[in-house]
Amino acid sequence: MGKPGRQANFELLRIIAMFMVVILHWNTNSGLLLDVGSPVTGAGVWSLVTESVCIVAVNVYVLISGYFLSSCTFSFRRVAQVLVQTLFYTVLIPPVLALVGVLSWSEVLNPYHIWNSIFPVQSGHYWFVSAYVVLCLLSPFFNAGLETLSQKRMQQLLAALLLFFCIGKSFSPLQFALDRFGYDLGWFAVLYLTGGYLKKYGMPRLDSFPKNIALYAGCTLGTFLLELLLLPLAGRLTGLTYYASVPFHYNALFAYLAAVGLFGAFAVLKVKEGRLADMVRFWSPAVFGVYLIHQQTDIAQRWFAWVNALTGRLGDFWNIVPGETGVTAGRMLLVLLVQSVTVFVVCIGIERLRLCVFDRIGKSCGRFAAK
Repeated sequence: MGKPGRQANFELLRIIAMFMVVILHWNTNSGLLLDVGSPVTGAGVWSLVTESVCIVAVNVYVLISGYFLSSCTFSFRRVAQVLVQTLFYTVLIPPVLALVGVLSWSEVLNPYHIWNSIFPVQSGHYWFVSAYVVLCLLSPFFNAGLETLSQKRMQQLLAALLLFFCIGKSFSPLQFALDRFGYDLGWFAVLYLTGGYLKKYGMPRLDSFPKNIALYAGCTLGTFLLELLLLPLAGRLTGLTYYASVPFHYNALFAYLAAVGLFGAFAVLKVKEGRLADMVRFWSPAVFGVYLIHQQTDIAQRWFAWVNALTGRLGDFWNIVPGETGVTAGRMLLVLLVQSVTVFVVCIGIERLRLCVFDRIGKSCGRFAAK
């Protein structure tokens, strides 16, 4: 099973966060998510609901990293594992797709495509991996600051960083030139330090599951209502077009606080040891592979059509055409759930298989070296 040292509550949160990521990408690909000027539909409103519920996913993932890595000794091995895992998919997926006829060999052998595949971090093949790897490399400096600074000084530092990266942009109707909507190392640093702060000092006022869930639910509701208000306003006032997208930025204030609330809820959650805890520990190491597979550059623009075709064999009900009008809310929610689960299960199964193969290779190499 999974490593004994893994805490089942946080590993369960890691699994849930990655499933939320799949839902976010499904919403984007479906074309049902309401936007400025688009007609208001029941399916569109529920897309806003699911987007508001899941927008915390990436923030939660980085908070977990900050919570644990802030008290760990730095290891290049950890960074190497992320790089090997990433390279496995960026290098092998293109030829596999060519063998099954999805890509042409000329596309696979294109020098730019090859370069993008063998240098995924530098090329930004996955924006998350690019920011996360550099964050890990800088983590010893962040950890030193967390260790040496007083609690009051850490609070002041976090407040200043939040003012720069989060609070200011959350109230500005115009985009700041340095704002990357949370898709950058700067915001990841804020989340990492937040996780490290919570590890060291906790939050006395949020010391129970109900209080943390209330924070998450309240901020999620705030995100939804704000977006529901801004979209029609932006349709009449073009100057608000940018601001109508702000509630769904990772570094929006509501998204940040909701992530802290959800993280805090699972921090105090007790998962009883037994079969469930063992299953969580077994599958959680494979969840990052879900992201690496379905967001690989050659798959990212195709997987929605593939899962549509797969579930569409059950009938037209299960096929969502991007931008399709007349989709009922019930149909949208059911198809979203079935297709997102399908993508998640297939990808996590592939990654779990890769982990098993790599584990056997490692053990075989170890026995060979011992001879």
